[in-house]
Amino acid sequence: MNNKTVETIETAEKWVELSNQKNLEGLSKITSNELELIGPKGIGVINHQELGKWIERANLQLATIEKYAKDHFIVLVQQGTWLNDDDTIKGQAIVFTVFKVVDGQVHFLARYDKKHLKLVD
Repeated sequence: MNNKTVETIETAEKWVELSNQKNLEGLSKITSNELELIGPKGIGVINHQELGKWIERANLQLATIEKYAKDHFIVLVQQGTWLNDDDTIKGQAIVFTVFKVVDGQVHFLARYDKKHLKLVD
């Protein structure tokens, strides 16, 4: 395994850990200030402040089941658990999270709820 792949795995795992903890300061250190994001509400570029709002609004806990990484990219197969404000479970699903990591920072993050995706028309 090459150094880029190792760095990508370590950064993505740390990102998930910090996200689960809602540690916005820690996330800001390993997230590009222009994070390209694909999620259930669409596609866009968000900054650290918007990232914090997104993390809070989602109230999501992720547990990684499998990971597939090469160079700057990693796909995590995860059990997602969405929580209500009182920490009761709102919903659960298997999700697929894709990261692009460059120089120890997440520059791209996409979350999908289906394994088979049509990426282009």
